[in-house]
Amino acid sequence: MRLFDPLPLDVPRPLVLLRLGYRHSGQVPEKTTRLLDEVIAQGKPLLAPRAVCGTFEVAREGEAFVVGGALRSASRSLAERLNGCSRASLFAATIGQTLEDWIRVLNDRGELTRALLADAYGSSAAIALGTSIEMAVAAEFRALGLTPTKRYAPGYGDFELEAQAPLMALVDDGRIGITLTPEHLMLPGKSISGVIGGR
Repeated sequence: MRLFDPLPLDVPRPLVLLRLGYRHSGQVPEKTTRLLDEVIAQGKPLLAPRAVCGTFEVAREGEAFVVGGALRSASRSLAERLNGCSRASLFAATIGQTLEDWIRVLNDRGELTRALLADAYGSSAAIALGTSIEMAVAAEFRALGLTPTKRYAPGYGDFELEAQAPLMALVDDGRIGITLTPEHLMLPGKSISGVIGGR
């Protein structure tokens, strides 16, 4: 099991702009650009990117794939990614709660534009977590002579959201402050999880 605290994180500005609906920086009004600069400057120190990741054996039991003896799924889309894989890396990652708390404060103050920009920045940071995790897992798998698949997460396609529970138990998500709601949603909200196969 590997703990990344902090997890190296780069949040590309074009990714934030894309979240806001802008395809390139030339489309962004000057006032919005200035405000976004301020929001990113204030929001960056509030990020607390952390992740936990573990590599487990993959087994096939009938139509289902079983990872780590506990995560079982008959998802066809997951099967496409795990077919031929001997191992899989499970992970959970979060940017923490502090930025979300700040977004809530901005909303409560009626600073809705700042809140919108901060939320786009936080969502982009959560996406960037996935890139950082993929890089770390790819390096680990290469050392084992394995080729990583693309990451895939519970709730995507037909991969049941209920798979979050065994996934989180296997990686011990509480070590980085993530909890699951009864509906299998992650808290803090700007958190991600997933499976990366190695074949």
